[in-house]
Amino acid sequence: MGKTTRLFNHQSFEVIYRLLALPVLKFIVKKMGGDQIAAEEVFARTISAAWEGWHSFRHKSSYFTWICRIALNKIADYYRDQVNDNSRWVLPLLEDIAQADTGKLDPYERVALSELRKAMAECLDLLPDEKRKLLQFRFWREMSIREIAALTGSSERAVEGKIYRAKKILKVILQRKHPALELEVR
Repeated sequence: MGKTTRLFNHQSFEVIYRLLALPVLKFIVKKMGGDQIAAEEVFARTISAAWEGWHSFRHKSSYFTWICRIALNKIADYYRDQVNDNSRWVLPLLEDIAQADTGKLDPYERVALSELRKAMAECLDLLPDEKRKLLQFRFWREMSIREIAALTGSSERAVEGKIYRAKKILKVILQRKHPALELEVR
C-alpha cells in the first residue's frame, strides 16, 4: 500500500468519523440503557476496531450500518467482560457461605456465619423474582448460560447481561444493607 493510498484512507476515515461520531455514540448510549461512561468506553473500542478494519470495508452497507454492527459486537464484548469480571466476587462469597462447615467453627464464628447467611438471604429476597431466579440457576444450581437461555427462552447474550445486572444490584443491596461487609470486586 503506497503513501498516497494510506493518506487517502486516513482522510476518508477522518471524514466519516466526523460525520458519524455523534450518531454512533448516541446509538451506543441507547443500546446500553443510558450508561454514558460504559458507552464511551465501547465507543472508543468501536472506533479503534473500525479504524483497524477500515481497509476491509466493502461498501455492502452504509458506513453507519457497518460501524453500528461493530458497536453491537463491542457492546457484547463489554458485557461479557463485565460478567466475567464481576462473577469473581459473587460466586466465592455465595459458595463460601453455603458450604461452610459449621462443625469446624468455634461458637463465635458460627454466630457470625449464621448472621452472614441471614444477611445474604435478606438481600436476595429484595431482588426482583427474575433476577433472584437467574442467580439461583447460575450459582446454586450451577447451570450454564446456555442452559439458562434454553430454560428462559432468552438468548445467551441476554442471559449474560441479565445475570450481570442482577449481580450488580445484589452488590448494591448488600453494601447498603450491610456496610460492614467488605465486598472486593476484581
